[in-house]
Amino acid sequence: MKQLYLFLLALALWCGCASIQPQELPDKLPNLIEQEPFPPMSYAVSKTHNEFDLRLQIEDNGNVLKAEILNPTGDAEWDSIAIQRIGKWRFSPAIHVGKPIRMWISIRAYVKAEDPLTMGLAEFVCMDPRLADSVYALLLTGEDFGRLVSLFSISKSKANNGDLGQVDIHRYTHGMQKTLLHLKENEITEPLTMGQQYVIFKRLALKMPLQ
Repeated sequence: MKQLYLFLLALALWCGCASIQPQELPDKLPNLIEQEPFPPMSYAVSKTHNEFDLRLQIEDNGNVLKAEILNPTGDAEWDSIAIQRIGKWRFSPAIHVGKPIRMWISIRAYVKAEDPLTMGLAEFVCMDPRLADSVYALLLTGEDFGRLVSLFSISKSKANNGDLGQVDIHRYTHGMQKTLLHLKENEITEPLTMGQQYVIFKRLALKMPLQ
């Protein structure tokens, strides 16, 4: 079944935070780096709502604190689930005077149905680029991915040696999708920037079903 993913048409400030004067802009606006798909739409809704205007408050860590759909579909259940999904999105935070800040933004976007593009992935996540580079260097020498995850990763997947299971990579940015598509089984990426974090992905070998 196809999944509904959002594609940005425009992103702008809605209103700033207390540390920004009205005439100022932050040095960097938030950018969407990971999204949950929208829930399936009925045929009637999809004919009238393929573009959405969103108002989001983005935390200084890139999480979505509040979300509003300014042109809701009128299907209360769909709108409610969509807002819950948006609440799980991750952004790079706005940066002002060298520091991440909380900020309201407005987004105009369209949704498009995409066939799932899944692969088995594991991740190593940290906040320090030097640590990411060191771990990457160790992995190139043959160090065990799961062991390094258990020692140094900060992700929730650490409890499972970084294993994310089967992931639809449409959830990531277009550039990251291209990087992952070029990975062969058991290969790793270089450290990738995701907001304030640094991530190394490993493509997992396909598990054969038990006979």
